[in-house]
Amino acid sequence: MKIFPSSEYSQIIRYTFYWLAASLLIGLVSGVASTLIYMCFDLSTLVRTTHHWLIFCLPLVGLAMGYLFYRLGTPIEKGTHLLIDEIHQPRAFIPKRMSPLVFLSTILTQLFGGSAGREAPAVQLSGALTDHLAQLFRVHPDNRKIFLIASIGSGFASIFGTPLAGAFFGLEITALGSLRYSAVFPCFLSSIVASQVPHWFHIVHPHEYYKISAIPDLGVNSVLSVMLAGICFGLAARLFIASIHAVSAVFKRYIRYMPFRPMLGGLLIMLLTLLVSNTDYNGLGVRTIVSSFYMPQPVYDFLYKTVFTALTLGSGFKGGEITPLFFVGTTLGNALGLILPVSFSLLAGLGLVGIFSGASKAPLTSIVLAIELFGSSIAIYAMIACLFAYLFSGNCGLYRIQRPNYYNKD
Repeated sequence: MKIFPSSEYSQIIRYTFYWLAASLLIGLVSGVASTLIYMCFDLSTLVRTTHHWLIFCLPLVGLAMGYLFYRLGTPIEKGTHLLIDEIHQPRAFIPKRMSPLVFLSTILTQLFGGSAGREAPAVQLSGALTDHLAQLFRVHPDNRKIFLIASIGSGFASIFGTPLAGAFFGLEITALGSLRYSAVFPCFLSSIVASQVPHWFHIVHPHEYYKISAIPDLGVNSVLSVMLAGICFGLAARLFIASIHAVSAVFKRYIRYMPFRPMLGGLLIMLLTLLVSNTDYNGLGVRTIVSSFYMPQPVYDFLYKTVFTALTLGSGFKGGEITPLFFVGTTLGNALGLILPVSFSLLAGLGLVGIFSGASKAPLTSIVLAIELFGSSIAIYAMIACLFAYLFSGNCGLYRIQRPNYYNKD
């Protein structure tokens, strides 16, 4: 038997060159798509915050958006779930109309005051464009699945500037209990490429302003505090998800005509904005996320953001859940700093990754995200917070319908 058989290494070389080229292409497409989303969101936020009267147009925008998806949106309305479904149960290529519909609808949601994030449109646009390329180049069905996994990871990596967390995200949320190791190489490589593209356009990610004042040495008080905080983050993640599902269920039950759902949702968001007399809970809320690391915030911020986001996404507006989750997690952590004997900036950071762990059911991604954002010194605390949040969020999550019951051995 040959120690280095030429046939085996010829396959390895072909595999390597194939996925080097494919990963570079996926990373570039995802990076450019996310950069476009990023720039448009920033411009939309600037316009909205300087023209507060735009909130009064949100119900009409909701009606128009609802009608657009009513006529053209099925099955595009499933969003990220459509990409995951195509990985596990392929049926057809992603419809070409998904790209413009996702782009237009999420920008309108942001411009007129809906509470939603930019990561879902980045991931969906990345996935749709990548799938168009897979169709164009007649990629093998098995490789097409890897293309989609890599596009999800690279979309996350480029929008947040976290290549390692992005790669883990693509692998973890599509695993469904079985990690696809054939996707590891292209997913990591495409995520690294995609994360660099925004830098070419001089984009500064908000996480560069996330600073934890001090990370304490391990001790009984600090560990118990982080465990308790992790439980709170898990319960908050469950409340966040349940709120979106509850609003969606109520609207679908009582409002049969689809375009009227986002119209009513927009009306309620407009009234709530007038009631609270500020726009802190509209849009992304990045300013509040950053402030949570530096100064105490109102203790009710996380609840208000949950309500605004549930009405936005549950009624049919388009956008992501992760940035609003970061808002909820950081402000809840900030509030917990009033009663727990650790700094509120540490709890804000752990809240950001902890609530994401509970909601996404991606604890490994969340731990890696914490290390990328805050450094390796937070690793143990991040593991504690993320794992407890993962457990106490229960069997509900953002991306899966069916999940294993980890409470029972059988």
